[in-house]
Amino acid sequence: MRFSVVIAHRDGAELLLQALSHLQAALDPARDEVWLVDNGSRDDSLARVRAAYPHVHVIENGCNNGFGRACNQAIRQSTGEFVLLLNNDAHVQPDALDRFEQNLRELPRAAIVAGQLYGPDGSTQRSHGVLPTVRAELGLGRQPLPKLAPDRPNEVETVVGACMAVHRAAIAQAGLLDEAFFFYFEETEWCARLRRHGWQVWLDPRIRVTHLKGASTRTVRRGAQVEMLRSRLLFYRRVFTPRVAALLTAWRIARLIVNGLLNAALLLLTAGLNRRLRNKVAIYGTQVAWLALGCPRSWGLPDKCPERGRRPG
Repeated sequence: MRFSVVIAHRDGAELLLQALSHLQAALDPARDEVWLVDNGSRDDSLARVRAAYPHVHVIENGCNNGFGRACNQAIRQSTGEFVLLLNNDAHVQPDALDRFEQNLRELPRAAIVAGQLYGPDGSTQRSHGVLPTVRAELGLGRQPLPKLAPDRPNEVETVVGACMAVHRAAIAQAGLLDEAFFFYFEETEWCARLRRHGWQVWLDPRIRVTHLKGASTRTVRRGAQVEMLRSRLLFYRRVFTPRVAALLTAWRIARLIVNGLLNAALLLLTAGLNRRLRNKVAIYGTQVAWLALGCPRSWGLPDKCPERGRRPG
């Protein structure tokens, strides 16, 4: 097999079917396979996929196993020389897999190659980033993104994981996605780990991917923000020394509390009429409550699978 395309999914049948429809034009049926890992969908996603795309391999979790764990399930069972991790709200163009393959073969130390993300209106989305530094996390200076050449692949530090091709040889050396991350920061930690093992991360602006950004978490925004905070604090522990991780954690919590209080004061001054402020205060309040209660695992995104039986990344 050439590519094993892996899609982690939970609810949103229409989104998923659109993504699969675009993917079909990029597949070579003789050399590519598609794996769908369903994290406990409550709609008719699976029935519709099986009816429209019977060749898709389906793994049913019956509960929410998180993004990294779900992807790892399929990666372990798949056979492709390369793996394409594709969001259920990302649409690839017909030449995408061929271009990804060309890059992975021509760039011998490329572990990951990602494409340029665009919104449905054609607007450019952020598709790569720099690894967080202590100074940046403490708010002591922004990390500017390097300007990329538009007509060739560019080596970068990190990529947004909505659509990224990964060399299985790199996975074999550096390991799978870290399953301690439930949602968010998985690809950032993976990029950092792969680079520590001597691999490279690339972005090819010629590979265009339409990304309906945030569609999968729009209805569970408070829970998603808890997951964001949880993953950020875990990222500190994974990439920094214990002392630095403790410093950054304390700073992040203090900043969260101050921002929450300031926005709550502004909300009172506006008599609670500003909807945007109400939403921000609710998110800050939920995050502070999560911290105060000892960071319970059950908070965040819903219907999480039990802890037992999970394999490390």
